[in-house]
Amino acid sequence: MMTRCACGIAIAAGVEELGCIQCGRACCRACGISLESVTYCSVCASALLEAPTRDPRGALSVSG
Repeated sequence: MMTRCACGIAIAAGVEELGCIQCGRACCRACGISLESVTYCSVCASALLEAPTRDPRGALSVSG
């Protein structure tokens, strides 16, 4: 079964699939962010760090 990352990349289930521990969203290796050995999506990582992030297309976004 294939899932999709928020950036649109198809992710094969299994080894390639990462998931955000906070919201459960599927993340590809480029979008998943590891903080203290836990994976977060860019939106949740940004909220935790209270910092602006780049969406998968490269545009800056500010959370909050």
